[in-house]
Amino acid sequence: MIAPLLACAVPFLLLSSAIRIEMNSLGLYARGFQIYGVGGTTGLNEHQLMQAAARLIHFFNSLTDSPQMAISPWNGAPIDLYHDYELVHLADVKVLFAANSVVQSWSLVLVAVLVIAGLSFGRRADVDIGLRRGALTTLSLLAVAALSFVLDFQRMFVLFHVVAFDNSFWQLNPLTDYLIMLFPLEFWQDMFLLAGAGTGLTAAAVYALITLSARLPRRHGGATALPTTENRVV
Repeated sequence: MIAPLLACAVPFLLLSSAIRIEMNSLGLYARGFQIYGVGGTTGLNEHQLMQAAARLIHFFNSLTDSPQMAISPWNGAPIDLYHDYELVHLADVKVLFAANSVVQSWSLVLVAVLVIAGLSFGRRADVDIGLRRGALTTLSLLAVAALSFVLDFQRMFVLFHVVAFDNSFWQLNPLTDYLIMLFPLEFWQDMFLLAGAGTGLTAAAVYALITLSARLPRRHGGATALPTTENRVV
């Protein structure tokens, strides 16, 4: 059972880890603001933009009760950053991120337990097979997702929201709602690509390292397996 369980757990661990890293990466938020000219779209200066990003990260990690904050677009009168329906949507997003964190934690525990148990009971071959299959499964899933991305990312993005949310508060107006001004569709395309690339590279590295480590002992053993009697004759 070690190999099948590992093969199932590894994709969950790799993908959920990539999502959690992105969720907490202030640098990725800043990159998106700069590339897509969010300051010009919203009228917010760099300090306000980074405040908004940091507050979202704190909210998603339950370090603050609300992502709401006062802003002064174009250095004008202070207003609230988000409408009430945007706050509802962000609360829904927080639930998804919390579920992702649970998946990451449990898959990490499962992988660690299986690897330790397999190595402890002399089942290294099962561990190697499970990790390799998990890496290949991850790469296969990424290939399917990449095809959907290439064909029509916007449709895939909309479909995800229809499935993931039981309300229409994710349907925002780019002219009046700051949430979509801060994070336009192109931002999410980049996040998808970065998460996929990071997950794919990690899966490929796992496969390569496990394959290499499985071969090294055999080569070493073959090099040192000369009978002692032959050594004495020589």
